[in-house]
Amino acid sequence: MQPIYLLIVLISIAIVGLLYSNGALELKDIGTSILALFGTFLGATLAFRLTETKEKEKIKATQREALNRALFVLIRQHNAVIQIKRDFDKYPSLFEKAFNMPALKPPEYGDLVHYISDLEFLIDSKNPNILFELTIEQERFHQAIESIRMRNDFYVREVQIAIAATSINRKIVTIPDAERILGERVFGGAMNGAENAYELIADSNESIPKLLGELRDLAKQIFPDHKFINYSIPDEQAPTV
Repeated sequence: MQPIYLLIVLISIAIVGLLYSNGALELKDIGTSILALFGTFLGATLAFRLTETKEKEKIKATQREALNRALFVLIRQHNAVIQIKRDFDKYPSLFEKAFNMPALKPPEYGDLVHYISDLEFLIDSKNPNILFELTIEQERFHQAIESIRMRNDFYVREVQIAIAATSINRKIVTIPDAERILGERVFGGAMNGAENAYELIADSNESIPKLLGELRDLAKQIFPDHKFINYSIPDEQAPTV
């Protein structure tokens, strides 16, 4: 835009100079013309600058919103992980997690996803790899939730039916006895399902807070004068948002 305005001004000055040299314009007319041209150029430049500033502020506001949303998603993911891990931790041993922990259906977390396209501006930040880290963390979280559903489904469809059909229901049995009575497929499936789910939940419980702090620090570096959502977990308590 600016080169065009400058070209117009230069052409106009050339025309005015040509007319003056030919006697078609007087000095006072030239002054009036220059003032008019200057006013037009100044007005156009200020209008352009104002529009440009508004567009930049709009982009920055959109970027801040995207960062706060990403932080909020991480907080909700961690809150979900904390609640599930707390249920697992009520049963100290793997055997108890596999056979004594009921099949508690977790809520739907389909909305806990990052809009990576809205965060692409982070590629130009001091930590461009954080986009990849967010993608990996999101996949880890949903994999953990899916492992819970798979464990619960196997527990309801296979384990409970097998226990009800044997003599170990509501009885204290040793692990070898349970394996012998239930069979390798049911016993092994229950143990592996509980172990896999718990490991994924425990991994997410450690990795999400690290990424949350990393992303918030980066947000403050990019926009130091703005506030971003944050939370802490005192004594392993669930966060409040």
